[in-house]
Amino acid sequence: MDLTNALQRLMALFVEHMSTLSADITSVLKSKVTEWIVSQAGFIQALLGSIYWES
Repeated sequence: MDLTNALQRLMALFVEHMSTLSADITSVLKSKVTEWIVSQAGFIQALLGSIYWES
């Protein structure tokens, strides 16, 4: 499995499981993950952002 595919799968799994948490925790996690994605290089933003912001 290449890095791109691994990162996409990891983010998809994270987003799927994040929906099972309480609203307060989910809000904090979404904020932190958004900050992290924005701080990454453009290709990582595009790769993960499309998965993350779909949820």
